[in-house]
Amino acid sequence: MVTKLPLRGNQTRRNRKVNFQSKANRMNQSDSRCQCLSSCPNPSLPGEAFCEKHMKGCPRKAPLNGFEPKYEPNRWNDKKEVRTTHNCFSYAMNVIDSRQIKSCLQDEKCDVPFHQPGSVSGWPKFTNSDPKTCPNMIGRLLGDNPTIQPSAFELKCPRGTSKIALVVDEDEDYHFLRQDSNGLFSQKSGAMPVKNVDAKGHKIFDVQLANHNFTRKNDDPLNYDRFCGYMCVPRDRPLFLKTGGAKRKHRKLLKTKKKSKKSV
Repeated sequence: MVTKLPLRGNQTRRNRKVNFQSKANRMNQSDSRCQCLSSCPNPSLPGEAFCEKHMKGCPRKAPLNGFEPKYEPNRWNDKKEVRTTHNCFSYAMNVIDSRQIKSCLQDEKCDVPFHQPGSVSGWPKFTNSDPKTCPNMIGRLLGDNPTIQPSAFELKCPRGTSKIALVVDEDEDYHFLRQDSNGLFSQKSGAMPVKNVDAKGHKIFDVQLANHNFTRKNDDPLNYDRFCGYMCVPRDRPLFLKTGGAKRKHRKLLKTKKKSKKSV
């Protein structure tokens, strides 16, 4: 479907039509569904993306083009100044920002705000009353980096780009995942370590069929139950990212903002 997205900040055209989904698809209907086919009724094996039948072979795949980043969790997890200053957005963009690291090392508490979609192109800060819908998030994403293209699971991204995915909990948060060179998807939740499994510990073959309900007993609800779509992100040119807002909801907003133009 075609969504008309509002122009913000650096965008100059009056209307921008993009073939992104205007309505999100509901997810997390099962804790351990097989991710090979949406029609497969069998549960996936522990720690795997597929059921026993499809472990022998799956007729679907998300094709690679050679520009996918490697899955290197140690690169993101080992150093506190990297892990605690880069979120799912930074990770999906494959950007490690030296300015974020420097700010962390200069702050005893490493209280550094994350990169946020829309900060470069002038979108307002997120608020608790601002629902993080798919059109809202896609508008922010394209406002900062308009060369990002819509895609689908079984489509190969153009040369020089690779695939990411966007899911949202409209009342709470957004979340990005990225496809790695092994064909599977990985993720980084806020300041948490990078990992290559979903909320229930299964490898991620198809983001839309994986489970992203991170709500636990006695925790605040965090259920990314809306799938916004797959996108192809440039890997052969600089990307624009900028920090915005607070790192955690309970932390005060920082006055200092940094703009970076980096690609990794």
